Amino acid sequence: MVSNDLTRKIFVIAILLILLVLAFIIVKPFFGAIVLGIIMAYVLQWPHKKLTKLIKKPGISAGIICVLFFVILTVGVYFLAQIIIKEAFNLYLNVGKIDLLALIDKMLGFMFPNSPDMIRELSITVQRSITEIVNALITEIKGTLLNIPSLITGFFVSFFVAFYGLKDGKKIVDYIREILPFQPEINDKFIKRSEQISFATIYGQVAVGIIQGLTAGIGFYMFKTQSPFLFTMLAVFFAMLPLLGAWVVWIPVSLSMIATGSQMNGILLAIYGLLVISTIDNIVRPFIIGKKSKINPLIVFIGMLGGIIVMGPVGIIAGPIILEFLLIFIELYRTNNLKIRS
Repeated sequence: MVSNDLTRKIFVIAILLILLVLAFIIVKPFFGAIVLGIIMAYVLQWPHKKLTKLIKKPGISAGIICVLFFVILTVGVYFLAQIIIKEAFNLYLNVGKIDLLALIDKMLGFMFPNSPDMIRELSITVQRSITEIVNALITEIKGTLLNIPSLITGFFVSFFVAFYGLKDGKKIVDYIREILPFQPEINDKFIKRSEQISFATIYGQVAVGIIQGLTAGIGFYMFKTQSPFLFTMLAVFFAMLPLLGAWVVWIPVSLSMIATGSQMNGILLAIYGLLVISTIDNIVRPFIIGKKSKINPLIVFIGMLGGIIVMGPVGIIAGPIILEFLLIFIELYRTNNLKIRS
């Protein structure tokens, strides 16, 4: 009798594992799109609730919100892509016209006047790095254009995930609460903490990073930087990463302007960066998220970089959330609160 029960359990577990593997294979191509849809549903909760109060139909309001959002997103991405491609190409041509080796030698010679061998090695390394970065950017843009069919498919997957996330969000959360194998109070704590982490990651890192990056963009346009829109997008990206920031972009840009003859604008951009760009984070962050949902900057940094490598752009948000979930489990286990339901 015992052996029959054990055989049945093994058989059920084997079937479950097979189904999980097959489900993973099916879902894997759309994993990034699914995560993006979940993130969009979370971000669009507020307008969905407001619209639902007016028309009293959650499904219709979810459809309206999703359609409006994706139309705005599609139009925005279309025009942004055109500008980025144009500016990246112009930057590539302009970099090719500059004698980078002489320029870098001049800058490094000013910084290290008594080290000619080190200057030569550094200049070669910096020149090679700049060329590789520009080439990688052009290659990435070409690859994105070639992947337009898969991007369109992912677009529709994200649309439907966001739609059902808005329409049946409460039912989905209740279902997750039911299938979690822990005691009810642990399940509630886990779900609440999940919401806090999502809030901190999306608004604390992404939203604040966008604001800081756009602030840097104002400086790029104000002081007549070459390819200002492209550098603004790069500043937005780096501003979203903790332990880094928009300075990764505006400092090299201001130095290159000073070295290539635009001394006044380069100096003004450096001053603007120190006084405005570098301080805007400290002003905006408390206003947006207050003291809620603080998470370890190192976890966010590793999660974002690892998430980008594994999942693409959505990994910026999903990566830190996954690592924080792991830490929640570890903490519950450490404090002996990881109690399984009987």
